[in-house]
Amino acid sequence: MADTDKLVEALRRFDTALQRFEAAADRRHDSEQRAAALAGEADALRKDRSKLANELDLVRHKASELVDTSKQAAGKIDAAMSRIRAVLHSNSGD
Repeated sequence: MADTDKLVEALRRFDTALQRFEAAADRRHDSEQRAAALAGEADALRKDRSKLANELDLVRHKASELVDTSKQAAGKIDAAMSRIRAVLHSNSGD
């Protein structure tokens, strides 16, 4: 009977160890899945950052063009106003 008890106890310890092993394997698998998911998210964030950086460059370029256009328009308006003043001034002397 003592041998049977020892065998039952050994099987119980083996079963407990097996359950612990399976739980550890599950935790490791879950951890690997989370790591893979995080790596995928990091990759997506890098792609988004690159896309946003390109869009920002385009917006800066467009803003620079708008500043140049605005300066040109202001110069043309100033020139037109000067011509109008000259005409008005020359007509007021008549």
